[in-house]
Amino acid sequence: MKLKYMWNAFLFISAFSLVSCGEEFDFLRNATPATNGARIKIFHAAPDVPGVVASINDKVVSGVLTTVGDPRLVTYGSLFPIIDYAVIPSGTAKLKITVPATATTGEVNLTTDLNLADNTYYTVHAFGIAGKYDFLVSQDDLSIPDPEKTYIRFLSALTDSPATGIQFLVNNVVNTEFTGRSTGKENFQAFDQPGSTRFTIVIREKGKTVALSTLSNLNLVRGKKYTIVARGSSSATLAAQKPLIGLVSNN
Repeated sequence: MKLKYMWNAFLFISAFSLVSCGEEFDFLRNATPATNGARIKIFHAAPDVPGVVASINDKVVSGVLTTVGDPRLVTYGSLFPIIDYAVIPSGTAKLKITVPATATTGEVNLTTDLNLADNTYYTVHAFGIAGKYDFLVSQDDLSIPDPEKTYIRFLSALTDSPATGIQFLVNNVVNTEFTGRSTGKENFQAFDQPGSTRFTIVIREKGKTVALSTLSNLNLVRGKKYTIVARGSSSATLAAQKPLIGLVSNN
């Protein structure tokens, strides 16, 4: 009984530390498995901002595993935390993404209230461009119905899509289409992966044959779940802001 009491006390202290410590803290202390709490990742998909600062309940949480520059910044196209999910108390939480000031623009703070359930996994995508920033929240079902299959989910966090929409192709076959951004309710799809089969993923404008972005020869693992995310802007003139697809391993 004493051991059980001490373990419960440890869990309470771990959860409480998110809202009671200083302005910045080590988020990975909350990223270990727990019996309570919601799991969350933050993905920076706004192509005109090199890096953002993430806060939950007005506490800066980003900064762990950043090796260069400002240690608080989540760089464009990156996740926080990079590995696993962070654990925070369930219920309503205020997420704030801060776009730092530049020589010509002021600081911008984007906020949204998240309603987070116990033992549920979420990814929050911050996307858009100046004046049009927004959030896309996806609920990540990490269950594996068949360990012999590979699971892939397709999301679009493009700032703007071509008028006709975009298509995701898997090994040269059209799989998923979007006319706008994702709703966050897209499901993981099960794929057979016999032998040494590898995956090539392409996004292209619907009705066109030229690829906007390609991930080639992906060696994905059976029994795992992955998210393919489209980010950037179809109207961008800068190469770094053009549409790209990236791979996220969810489990």
